[in-house]
Amino acid sequence: MKKVQVLVIGAGSAGRYAAREAARLGKKVLLASPPPFGGLCILKGCMPSKALLRSAHILYETKSELNALGLGLSGTVTADLPSVIRMKNEMIAEMADSARTSVDGVPGITLVEEPVTFLSLESALVGKEAVHFERAVIATGSLPKIPTIPGLSQDSVLTSDDILELEKLPESMIVLGAGPVGLELGQYLSMLGVRVTIVELASGWSPDLDPRIVSGYLDSLERRGLALQLGFRTERVLQCSGKMTLVGEVGGSGQRELTAERIMAATGRYPDVDRLNLQSAGVELTRHQAVHVDPWLRTSNPRIFAAGDVTGALPVLNLATYHGEVAGYNAASEIPKKAEDRAVPTAIFTEPEFARVGLSERQAHQRHLPVLTGYLPFSDLGKAIVNRQTDGALKIIANRLTREIVGAEMYGPGASDLIHLLTVSIGLSATIDQYQRILHIHPTMAEIVKYVVDEMAGAL
Repeated sequence: MKKVQVLVIGAGSAGRYAAREAARLGKKVLLASPPPFGGLCILKGCMPSKALLRSAHILYETKSELNALGLGLSGTVTADLPSVIRMKNEMIAEMADSARTSVDGVPGITLVEEPVTFLSLESALVGKEAVHFERAVIATGSLPKIPTIPGLSQDSVLTSDDILELEKLPESMIVLGAGPVGLELGQYLSMLGVRVTIVELASGWSPDLDPRIVSGYLDSLERRGLALQLGFRTERVLQCSGKMTLVGEVGGSGQRELTAERIMAATGRYPDVDRLNLQSAGVELTRHQAVHVDPWLRTSNPRIFAAGDVTGALPVLNLATYHGEVAGYNAASEIPKKAEDRAVPTAIFTEPEFARVGLSERQAHQRHLPVLTGYLPFSDLGKAIVNRQTDGALKIIANRLTREIVGAEMYGPGASDLIHLLTVSIGLSATIDQYQRILHIHPTMAEIVKYVVDEMAGAL
């Protein structure tokens, strides 16, 4: 039986970072993952969706916003969807190749494109070869979840994977789920001319957040063409004459029907563990069928660690790569380190964007923190006014006693970039008084943070 020091299962972001970290510490690493190489973010997640959104946003802006800038256009701007998909595929292929070079040929790492199945507490079948490992890291990611609804089958519903490859769009689409995937791909379809309705079971979108932020963001999406139906409890799906009808009710107000050509499920993802034979490895799952880990990312088998989406953690790349580094370090070290509870910024790449980090005001109150807040709409920001991009607002939350910044939430142009100003502040435990001393270029979008902090600093 072949022997390896560290077996890393999965070559997505978490797996690649785990393999590199273990190799950096001098271990011989076998990185195993079935093709295609690259992982969710590159192949079916962050990168392809943003590439498609870029095309859709440019098309929308050209059609809808030129007049406001005093510009005109002779002729018609249209979307050549096969060309858009080809552009996306070429870009993703280059990214996957680049990711491969980050591990393939790196001293200490052997890459094999084979599936893995555990045989025992310390052995696994890699392809057709039995391997004994000293330590292992599970980083197999997640798969799209199809909701269990009478009349809705896997053959009849589209997933985010399918939307990324569509070269011919339907006239109308119902999107199940108002999370980042549903909103992003829903807006992509809408801006290309599809009549899109986003359906969400919850009656409130992100109820922990400030209602002004939530309502402002959702109103902005609707003004750009999305129809949003919150609090829709689906009972069944009917299919007739090439149409699909969602039957349900909203807030006990009686039966409602929504009809479209196709339905897309954007109701989350589930850990990709079914093929691993975790029972033989002594690896336990949570009630949500994610790999259970302790603060050191160690599973119930002390030889095996897990990282990223497969643990049920927040499914964002920045956390997956951090998890990978910690798991790879612990798999290679006799003195493990904890995965710190860091402030994780998140974003939704619609137009306008949404982003947040740290605690909301409601969450701060739940932790019994004395709260000081500041709020400013983009309509009061000079750069936003001259850019004709005033849809947006920023709220900052601080500890009233220590004056440390503990959270922020916002929507508006560039929110996914601007949120990092607050992420750094939270990471360094900065106070509003310290941030107030920072000079900002005028006019910039970043000034909105300074203006809100100035308001907060003067409130006491």
